[in-house]
Amino acid sequence: MKIVMAAAECAPFAKAGGLADVIGALPRELTRLGHEVQVILPKYSLIHERYQKQFAWQEQYLFEFKGEQQYGVYEYEAHGVQFLFLENDAYFERDSIYGPDDAERYAFFSRAVLDFLLRSKKQPDVLHVHDWHTAVMPFLLKEDPQYSGLATHVKTVLTIHNLQFQGNFSKEVFLEQYGMDPGYFEEGHVEWRGQFNSLKTGIVYADKLTTVSPNYRNEILTENYGENLEGLLAERESDLLGILNGIDIDAYNPETDELIAQTFSADNLSGKRANKSAVQKRCGLPEQPDVPLLVMVSRLSGQKGIDVLEQVLPEFLEGDMQFVLLGSGEAQYEEFFQRLEVDYAGKVSVHLGFDEAFAHQLYAGADIFLMPSHFEPCGLSQLISMRYGTIPIANRTGGLRDTVDEYDEAAHSGTGFLSDFKQGVPFERALSKGLSFYYQPEHWNALVQNGMAKDWSWFRSAREYEKLYTSL
Repeated sequence: MKIVMAAAECAPFAKAGGLADVIGALPRELTRLGHEVQVILPKYSLIHERYQKQFAWQEQYLFEFKGEQQYGVYEYEAHGVQFLFLENDAYFERDSIYGPDDAERYAFFSRAVLDFLLRSKKQPDVLHVHDWHTAVMPFLLKEDPQYSGLATHVKTVLTIHNLQFQGNFSKEVFLEQYGMDPGYFEEGHVEWRGQFNSLKTGIVYADKLTTVSPNYRNEILTENYGENLEGLLAERESDLLGILNGIDIDAYNPETDELIAQTFSADNLSGKRANKSAVQKRCGLPEQPDVPLLVMVSRLSGQKGIDVLEQVLPEFLEGDMQFVLLGSGEAQYEEFFQRLEVDYAGKVSVHLGFDEAFAHQLYAGADIFLMPSHFEPCGLSQLISMRYGTIPIANRTGGLRDTVDEYDEAAHSGTGFLSDFKQGVPFERALSKGLSFYYQPEHWNALVQNGMAKDWSWFRSAREYEKLYTSL
C-alpha cells in the first residue's frame, strides 16, 4: 500500500512530545513490512541545520488559501521513508513548533498537503492524520469538491494521541481559514459548544479512528476521560481501535546507546551501576551506589500528577533516597521542584528544560522512574525505563495499565508497582512497596530482568496498523 502520514511533529526533526516519536518510528516499521510511506511535515526553521543541509529541493506550487499562497517542497529519505517538508516562511519560520496563530498555520498546512496529494502522480491508498493539527483533512477530502478526485480512492485514519487537545477555535476561524460553507457549522458537523472543533471534525469524518493504547481507547468512551466528546466517540465505537505505541528500540538500546556513560545488557548490569554513578556525579549528588535513585522526565502539567508528588515526595525525601527531575511546564510545578531542591540539598537535583542526551542518561542510571499520571494515553517513559532496567512506579491509567504489570513476589513476575487513584490505592503505597523491594536483591533483580525482557518495538504495533489499513 501507499500510505501518507501528515503531522505537526516528527522526531528527530521537530519534537514537542510523544507525537513526534510515533511519527518518527511507525513509518519506518511500515516500510519494513513492504509498504511505501510518505511523511508530510511543515518545514520549521527550527529543524537542525544538519538535517536541512540534506534536504533536496523539489518544486514550488501556488494554490488557493485566503487568496493565492505558495509552498515549497523539500525531500529527505531515511530508513526507506520519504519525508516531505512544506515550506512557507510566513507560517513556519519560527523559534517554536507551536504559537498563537496555530489555527491559521495548520489550516494552511492541511490545505497544502491535500493540494500536493492532488498533484501527485501516484495517489495514496491511506491518508493517516494525527491529532487536531491535521484532523480536518478527512472533512476537506470528503466535502470540498476540488478534492473529489482524491476522495474516491483515498481512505482516512485519524489517531488521537491526547484527547485533551482538540483545536477549539471560533466560527470565524472555520469560515475564514477553511473557506467552507457555514452550513457545516450550523448543522453541527464541525461545531462543538459554539466553537469550531478541529478534532471533533476529524472524529466525524475519518474512516477509522485509533488511540495509542487499548485501555485509553476504553477510557475515552467514558465521562471521566472523554473530554466532553465521549458521546460522539460512542457513536463511532465500532471504528475506534486502541493500538499500543512502541518505542524506537535502536535509539533506546542500552547495549549500543552512545549517549550514556557505559553500555550494558541484562546479562551484565555493571554498566548500569556506572551510569548511576555518572548521573549522581553530574547532578552533584553523593555517589552512593546503594541509595535508591528516583527520576522523572516529564512535561510538568496537571495531567502528569505533579500535585501527587507535592504531597508525597517531601515525606519520602526525609529517608534515604535521591531524586532527579528533567522537564519543564507550568510555573507552579517548576517552582515546587526548585523549592524541593533547596529544602533537600544533596538529595534533589532539578533540571528545567529538556536535554535528549541527559534523558537517556537518566533512564540508564536510575533505579526507579516515577509516573503518577492522572491520565496517560500511552506513555513512552515507562517503556524506555524498562528497556534500561529502571523500574516504573506509575498510576494504573491509560497505557500505563496496559504496559506495567504489578510485581508478584511469589511468582517473581511483573515489571513495576502501581497506584490506582480511582480504586483508592494511593501513590505513596506503590512507592513504599517499590522502595521496600529495592533492598531485596533477589526481587529487584527479577524486576530488572522482567522489564528488560519485554518487547516494546514498533513491529508489533505496525502489524496492527497494517491490518487496519488493509481493512479499509
